Amino acid sequence: MPEIIHETSAMIAYLNNLESQIHRLQELLVAPETTKTHAASSKHPYIVQTHEILGGEPIIVGTRTPVRAIVEYWKFGDAPEDIARKLPHLRLSHIFAALSYYDDHREEIEHYIRLNQVPVDD
Repeated sequence: MPEIIHETSAMIAYLNNLESQIHRLQELLVAPETTKTHAASSKHPYIVQTHEILGGEPIIVGTRTPVRAIVEYWKFGDAPEDIARKLPHLRLSHIFAALSYYDDHREEIEHYIRLNQVPVDD
């Protein structure tokens, strides 16, 4: 019986360590300071622009997800919570930051939406 308790304790410690590592990796993926050195920052803390990613199109920091993608989901009627479920690598704060950026830079984002439209043959 003591062996089972020892093995269980060891497994719990191992899982706690894995969970801690996952949290650290998640923080690295969304940390604004990871891309600020190579990107133009704005008053929108989760939005950056860097020429190396999508040619400077505004993206969510630490990802390659363009603001326009979030805006398009929203324009199709998805609530921010639904968008966060569809893009699980983003937090709700990222979604709201993208929509806020869109509100402040509507013409720019609409331009990127037009550039990325797929032509439809009728």
